[in-house]
Amino acid sequence: MKIILRTAALAALIIAISCGKDDAVVPDGKADEIAEQLEQTPLEANTVSENVVIKGGAKKEGMPPTPNEAITLDVSNTSKMALLGEGFEVSLNSDAEIVGAYIQFKSNDGTMADSYYDIDLFENTISDKKSIKTDKKGLSNSLTAKVDADANIDIDFNTQIEPGTFCYDVCVYDADGNISLPQEVCVTVESWGGNSALVAKWNLTKEEYDENGEIDVDITGEEECATDTQECSDGGSFEYTECYVSEFGYIEFKQDGTFTLESKGGEEYLDYNNSLENCEATYKEYIYHFTGSGNWAYSSVDKQLSLVLYSSVDKGTDGEGTQTNEPGEGELIFSGKAEINGNTLVIIEEDYTSYFEK
Repeated sequence: MKIILRTAALAALIIAISCGKDDAVVPDGKADEIAEQLEQTPLEANTVSENVVIKGGAKKEGMPPTPNEAITLDVSNTSKMALLGEGFEVSLNSDAEIVGAYIQFKSNDGTMADSYYDIDLFENTISDKKSIKTDKKGLSNSLTAKVDADANIDIDFNTQIEPGTFCYDVCVYDADGNISLPQEVCVTVESWGGNSALVAKWNLTKEEYDENGEIDVDITGEEECATDTQECSDGGSFEYTECYVSEFGYIEFKQDGTFTLESKGGEEYLDYNNSLENCEATYKEYIYHFTGSGNWAYSSVDKQLSLVLYSSVDKGTDGEGTQTNEPGEGELIFSGKAEINGNTLVIIEEDYTSYFEK
């Protein structure tokens, strides 16, 4: 990956402070302060427009077509955060069946780019971008695509875009040519890292999640079991017990904006077909061991943590899988709230809350 001047300057400063002859570390908040200053740098509209990668997007000179405002557009679910080398997503909601969008980048002072993008929403997809929903198999074990709006635009960056701020106007159109009123969104391109208080190894202690309206708690290292009864086709029944344990899990954040994580555990669950055939409980066992690494970014404005996975190894009872992603193709495995209270880190996403201790 090409490292550009301002980003390289921050990296050099961190290395210089961290690698002194007395093994000094970055002073508390110093790297964060520098990163925040970089993130407030206004980016030129044409620089952004020339260095985005939009699948299904045709770049055209001039201004987008004039809207007739016959359809609506709501972008309130759109994130104001973008990631270096990865980009951002635009969440669209409309009262019409939209097929395309126009987007034009602009500087913070309102200066528009000389061109705009006409985006085919069918061609533009975020199916290769992943989100995590932590489940009983621990950190980063469940990677699933997540779509929360009528449509989402995936906009990638090349390495010419540095930390800073910019805005864009976006509108949508339907198959009949109706165009919504443009909506403005302003974005901050976050530096990797961004919160020195996170720099440590955090061990998973427990997870809380909503199970059909009830809060279930899994304590790391403690086996959780549940017993139930299954009826058989011949009128009989049998009792069975399923158990799960998360042996350990941790995530380690490093000052340079990288992270590593690891989790291990297993479960014994009912072999449903064989059990029903014999009207007697028989079981299967699944063991998992997941390791991964990537980059992290923290937004101090909304206390949002983002984890982008670039390399992983997933070992399980059914085999082993490895994955390596190039810059720009990383997997967004987590994006949610992160709060630190002393030696406790709480990570929250939707119905899942994970607790860690240093």
